[in-house]
Amino acid sequence: MVHEMDFKAILPELILASQSPARRELLESLGCKVHVVPTNADEYHGGTVGLAVVKELAERKMSHFLSIHRTPPLPVLTADTLICCEGMLVGKAADEVQACAQIRMLSGRSHRVCSGFALYLPSLHRDGTFLSGSDEAIVTFAALTDEEISDYVSHSDWRGAAGSYRIQGEAKRFIEGITGDFATVVGLPIQAISAILSSPGSL
Repeated sequence: MVHEMDFKAILPELILASQSPARRELLESLGCKVHVVPTNADEYHGGTVGLAVVKELAERKMSHFLSIHRTPPLPVLTADTLICCEGMLVGKAADEVQACAQIRMLSGRSHRVCSGFALYLPSLHRDGTFLSGSDEAIVTFAALTDEEISDYVSHSDWRGAAGSYRIQGEAKRFIEGITGDFATVVGLPIQAISAILSSPGSL
């Protein structure tokens, strides 16, 4: 079984086709040398959320990347993350009012975080195929006061983040519990990637 500590040995250097600083920092914390080459693929998903959706979005990003960079010399990783609370998709807030509303929705509740990935390996690439998968984690927020929410949103950590929070950022003090892989909440399901890399014949 490939564990997180073995990531550097298997993927010592890779291309991350994502602008997410959190994903880059996560990979670098595992010892990987990361080259960021963002892809601007269509991320439309019809307002739906789930493991199949984030997997398909990550695959779409990979297909778009490979249509531009046809023979990348390094492994390439794409990913996508969506949040769902009370059956509702929670995206990125456009302003402070929306950010407050999103944090208020998450307050005192558990919500789903679904992250998908697609991984291109040069030695395995056959007829446009690549490895992909997805994972889900459950995050539980403490009950927050309006003052706590306003104070949090007055800072910029919510900007550009699904659900208006980053698990490794200022909002970590709101988290009562996580069921599943912490990395999935960050936006890159390391355990799921490790599992697929450790499957027979994958390497």
